[in-house]
Amino acid sequence: MSATPALELAGVHKSFAHSPVLRGIDLAVAPHEVVCLIGASGSGKSTLLRCANLLEPIDAGKILLEGHDLTAEGIDPNLVRREVGIVFQSYNLFPHMTVLRNITLAPTVVLGHSRVEAESEARALLARFGLADKKRRATRAPSASCAASSSRGATPDHGARRSLTQASPTRRQRTRSWKRCGRSSHSSTSTGRRR
Repeated sequence: MSATPALELAGVHKSFAHSPVLRGIDLAVAPHEVVCLIGASGSGKSTLLRCANLLEPIDAGKILLEGHDLTAEGIDPNLVRREVGIVFQSYNLFPHMTVLRNITLAPTVVLGHSRVEAESEARALLARFGLADKKRRATRAPSASCAASSSRGATPDHGARRSLTQASPTRRQRTRSWKRCGRSSHSSTSTGRRR
């Protein structure tokens, strides 16, 4: 007899307005199994993951986590999300925090772990993935880094930390920063509008 799947989807349906995205999806993922979802843009890969994490409600079917029905009445999605994580395509880190603080935020705020415990685990994870030297680095988005650094005459990698709400660069500086960051000249004009 096989073990209970870590995650199981049975007959999952999801539509947005009148456009069906998921049509009767069945999936069983064994503990420690790695599964890749491959498909064209708009085929429902991200929607499937968002449904599995209860970020999107399903229209029909069942989602089971280690045999427990996540689609049953009274299920607290926040408790589910403590067990099922998701990394978004456009992950949104807090740009004013370091990498280490971004990693430790949820364990300390949501799970109530001590900062020392969370930082110890975060350092171990960073080391495991060869990123230990990045723990004190700020997590600015590339476009924010380019815009912020251009007004101070620095390169994007060495720009000073500052909020984009502080002293915006001039139009000329903004245009130069787009070019320095490898953006094509047609993506930003001197007025900041797309052509």
